[in-house]
Amino acid sequence: MDRRGVSPVSLPAVLVLCFVTAIALDVYALFFLRTLLVNDKGTELAQTTANVAHTLDRVLFERYEDIRVFATDQTLLEGTRNEKSKRLEKYKDLYGYYAWIGTTDAAGRLTATTGLPGRPAAGGIDSVPETLFETVRRTRQVQLDVVRGSRESDDAAAILFSAALDDPRGDFQGVVTSRMPLEHLRAILEHEQDVTEEGEAVDWLLLDRDGRILLQKHRPTSSPVALQSASLREVVHGRNRNGFLEDERDGTPVVTGFARTGGYRDFAGFGWIVLVQVDRAQAYAPINKLVWMVGLVGLLIVTPLTGFGIVISRKLARERQDLLQARQKLQTSITELARSNSDLQQFAYVASHDLQEPLRMVASYTQLLAKRYKGRLDEDADEFIAYAVNGASRMQALIQDLLAFSRVDSQGQRFEPTSVETLLGYALDNLKGAIEEAGAVVTHGPLPDVMADERQFLHLLQNLVSNALKFRGPEPPRIHLSAERRGSEWLFSVRDNGIGIDPQYKERIFVLFQRLHTNAEYPGTGIGLALCKKIVERHGGRIWMESQLGQGATFYFTLPDRAMPSSADAAAHSNR
Repeated sequence: MDRRGVSPVSLPAVLVLCFVTAIALDVYALFFLRTLLVNDKGTELAQTTANVAHTLDRVLFERYEDIRVFATDQTLLEGTRNEKSKRLEKYKDLYGYYAWIGTTDAAGRLTATTGLPGRPAAGGIDSVPETLFETVRRTRQVQLDVVRGSRESDDAAAILFSAALDDPRGDFQGVVTSRMPLEHLRAILEHEQDVTEEGEAVDWLLLDRDGRILLQKHRPTSSPVALQSASLREVVHGRNRNGFLEDERDGTPVVTGFARTGGYRDFAGFGWIVLVQVDRAQAYAPINKLVWMVGLVGLLIVTPLTGFGIVISRKLARERQDLLQARQKLQTSITELARSNSDLQQFAYVASHDLQEPLRMVASYTQLLAKRYKGRLDEDADEFIAYAVNGASRMQALIQDLLAFSRVDSQGQRFEPTSVETLLGYALDNLKGAIEEAGAVVTHGPLPDVMADERQFLHLLQNLVSNALKFRGPEPPRIHLSAERRGSEWLFSVRDNGIGIDPQYKERIFVLFQRLHTNAEYPGTGIGLALCKKIVERHGGRIWMESQLGQGATFYFTLPDRAMPSSADAAAHSNR
């Protein structure tokens, strides 16, 4: 009898064919999944690099606005050489970005610079480049130039910002020029290059529009060096604004994210290119681990379940893709929110700058009226002019405090080991005149070393001591500072014997522009304690006050007890 059915030989062949087919489909699925994950990782790196480029554009725009403000300063136009030098030194200390600021006359000769008389200008320059001077004189527009460094001298690469000094009739009287070392951008790149959760970037580079290296993580600033990688040269001369590619660096496979700077508002920018490189093996390690794990599971699953496993894998891949898309949308929202906050801070910064120009004009001319016509008019006129001069001075103080308030986050420095006792000494030196005038006695207990922004922490201590001196009672002020460790933080206190504050106002005093007294009783801008609160919160702490009316006040603030860097880490940072 001829029985038809499955041959004993054909069944194993079918099973082998099914197994091979399942393995082939499994390999394809794994390859497809790995491609998706690699693309997501590269896109994330490209977005991070674009954020760095945006930050550079914003910082350079602020310096672009600075030189505009300098050019409207009447002291730089009409003052004596000594007055101009003092004003330039004040700008240099206030803004903190510049190595040198100088002015010239209409013939291009230096009339005033920062630095001590008789010494060469900072950064090795002692004049404004002739081509830059001529361009400013011809166009009457703000001009920028990148000065190349030199390996044969101590000159460092820097950016020059230059603007025309015009008198009220519009006649050209000279230029004001500031020099910002490129090294100041290194801190921004160091701060923004937190690329992956697995580790730091292998390298970051800042290139000019021709592909020459201006800054590099492991190389000090000097004369630009041409880029060697052929694939990166294609990026320089290509049209893509940002993206990522796989490349090699000194024989090590890396993934490189790139982005171009595109300017900010009316500042056209330099068209620089930011590169951030991460080790490819390190970046792809979680992806490869996941792919190998899925592949091993696929090999261990029996043939009938292979197809089911592929379906589940594809479903998981789709769900993960949906999750990644949701994460990207969330990241986009966070980025937009951060950019919105940055624009709000920039608005306050620019608004304050724009207010200074007309205010300086008002102050200059009211002071001129007071100087020329005091005693020549009636007493009412002298009194009115005095009111105008006083009002302009108060408004200038208010704008300076607003600038300081808006810069707490945008221009804060890296937290470094800081001696609070040393900073207190600096603060008391700055307040020496006020302390002697009030007959005050300032004491303190042992004060620790902390991780802090030195400049902002000095401002915090100086504001709190100045506050105690201002709101003093009939007795000579007695001010005491102390600190104690509480768990994982330091608790600082500033105690005085002044007029005290009603407890119902303990929250209100830290709000911007909130004052409990008239300006005639206690002059001020209403920003000091709000600035203290913002500085403390940037450092991860909190601030409050305890007081009774007529019984003095005690201000408390906390600071996290962050670990100090090791000596090896500090030496490595100082050699960067």
